Amino acid sequence: MSDWYWMTAWLPSLLAVLGNGLVIYLVLSRPRLRSIQNRFTLSLAIADFCVGVCYYPGHAICQFLLNSCNKVIRDDIAVFMIYSSVSNLCAMAFDRYIAIVRPLHYRSLMTTKRAKLLAAVAWMIPLIVYLIPSVCASLGLFHINFKISVVIWTTIFEFFPCTALFLTTLQVIVISRRHCRRDSQRSLKWRRNTCSASVIGTVVTVFLLCYAVEVYSSFCYFTSICPRDEHIYNVVRFLVIINSAANPVAYAFLKRDMRRELDLIISKRSFIKTRSRRSNERSSGI
Repeated sequence: MSDWYWMTAWLPSLLAVLGNGLVIYLVLSRPRLRSIQNRFTLSLAIADFCVGVCYYPGHAICQFLLNSCNKVIRDDIAVFMIYSSVSNLCAMAFDRYIAIVRPLHYRSLMTTKRAKLLAAVAWMIPLIVYLIPSVCASLGLFHINFKISVVIWTTIFEFFPCTALFLTTLQVIVISRRHCRRDSQRSLKWRRNTCSASVIGTVVTVFLLCYAVEVYSSFCYFTSICPRDEHIYNVVRFLVIINSAANPVAYAFLKRDMRRELDLIISKRSFIKTRSRRSNERSSGI
């Protein structure tokens, strides 16, 4: 790998761990954040947190610290986390699609039980389709045709998600703008569902920008139209980490309930520090 990757990739990895760790903490510790929508936010944050923990640190540990390292198994686990992030983003986009396109039927269509099931499916698909066969093949338990398998994995977790997310999010944005023009005649609950499109729109946009190079790299890998360049692979690895680091930023600045809880934490800590400082000043004056 290029030197620039080793020198720079640790920063987005750290941001992915800290940012997604904060999102996980907020959703689990704040009762007001335990909504159906935030179940998908939590699931995606866990996947992105694991990407930050496993991807670059696994490369660095095997490269610089360990003399012997099973790089195949390490890569299998890291790619599983990446694919889990992609499938969880698709689950979140599907949830927002129902909330925007069918707002009157959202509660009946997306129940708590169905939300849990959808989040579980988002983890099970990459586990069954990718991790189990890949690890078993790496351990020599059975043989698979990796060329055919890579085509299948790339189609399921790269080409199809990029196309589906683009079309779905585009429709969500168009419909949400149509609803926003009639905000004065709608309930607060409707407006919250409509304006939440900005969050999924931002997250999907970042995803598409980061994975555009990945799709191009995969296209070059499968065809002879464009040359395969090792530098592109390094860029792909870096952008994958960037994507996982950018998602919690979108939650913090665009998601109202998440931003409100962050403001409460910041204001509470500021109040405690101010009161502590005044108490020390009074004690010094005595």
